[in-house]
Amino acid sequence: MKKILVEYKSIFEKQLQEILVEFNCDIQPIFEALSYGIANGGKRIRPALCYLGAEFCEKDANYVKNLAVGIEMIHSYSLVHDDLPCMDDDNLRRGKPTAHVVYGEGMAVLAGDALLNMAFEVMLGDKTIDTNMLNAIKYIANMSGINGMIGGQCLDLANESKENFGIEELTRLNRLKTSCLIRGALVGSAIRCGADDKEIDALETYAQNLGEIFQIVDDILDRTSTAQALGKEVNQDVANDKKSIVDILGIDKAKEYIKVLEEDTIAKIGVYGKKSQNLIDLCKFLSNRNN
Repeated sequence: MKKILVEYKSIFEKQLQEILVEFNCDIQPIFEALSYGIANGGKRIRPALCYLGAEFCEKDANYVKNLAVGIEMIHSYSLVHDDLPCMDDDNLRRGKPTAHVVYGEGMAVLAGDALLNMAFEVMLGDKTIDTNMLNAIKYIANMSGINGMIGGQCLDLANESKENFGIEELTRLNRLKTSCLIRGALVGSAIRCGADDKEIDALETYAQNLGEIFQIVDDILDRTSTAQALGKEVNQDVANDKKSIVDILGIDKAKEYIKVLEEDTIAKIGVYGKKSQNLIDLCKFLSNRNN
């Protein structure tokens, strides 16, 4: 799976650069700032999920190129804004200074705004756009909006007051803030590729669980790893007075919960046999990641 992710990342970086060149923008420093925001490394898990959704439906990476770039632009805008002093106030992202540190807060806000707008310009600009593509874009918009990722970020800000946050509240937060954009990537791609209703249901369950796993692993690493290993500041939940599942369950129980989610995820998607193998492998890989 690590090799596949490296291959997918290489495909994505080429697609991203091709699309950025097409914008032909000479207004600075905004284009430089937004390019910094999206080109600043990262695992590119969401584009990989787009490609895996296409693979599940027997399509190739080029078929969902615009969705992959669009979804990563949405993800990158959310990180640029999330790092701002008024949000999580992070100075390090992927081992480099965050956008607002390099370009100032105002320009970072504009860079995030631009990336969100560009995401839909890219997706709606697909030369082979059809009903499936429009439905995929609508799905992604829902997953990244007030009933999805942004709703989760709202709950995350409320989490700064710890008293009312238990396991149910944190599960809802994680499913919105993290799982929804992962659903947008995988399920949006499958919708674009013509997946049927049963396949969509299975992929939605998979993506929701995968998002929870990803976030819980993040929460554990925030307490147990180093800034050098993660490429971002650690102990941020404590610094921002936010509660994570680690606070409620403890590290050992949180790891046990990851295994429960992993087993459920594999059981749900495994019914599709060989075509789901890479999705199964990705789930195992992300459950055991250390950065």
